[in-house]
Amino acid sequence: MSIYFRKASSSDPISVTETVRNMLPLAQQPHSSATNEHPAPPPEEGERVVTIDMKNVHSDAILSEFLAKTGATLVHPTPDEQVEMRQIEERVERATVDRSIVKKFIDDKRREERMLALAKQEAEAIKAANQ
Repeated sequence: MSIYFRKASSSDPISVTETVRNMLPLAQQPHSSATNEHPAPPPEEGERVVTIDMKNVHSDAILSEFLAKTGATLVHPTPDEQVEMRQIEERVERATVDRSIVKKFIDDKRREERMLALAKQEAEAIKAANQ
């Protein structure tokens, strides 16, 4: 993984809107490749590149290397975000329970329909035998 850092000069501060305006459209962005089929482009003037080898490396090691090489810091969820994550987990658990209840209901309904169809066939067979 190659991470490009652009150094903003003190005489020419780059605004966020200007940065967004200068971003390449998705179709023009360089492709990524695990086999180096599309190697990372060389850094432009005023850019530095940090490279992290991610091949056959655990995600925790990648994160540690990323934090060390880039100087980034971890951002922990706020209490509101933690509450929201717990609510999402509860919804997922409830959905699992609801799915099992609905599956049982549908299975029971199908079993009853099969039994009713079998009973109708037997009744028709008895009618046909009596005629």
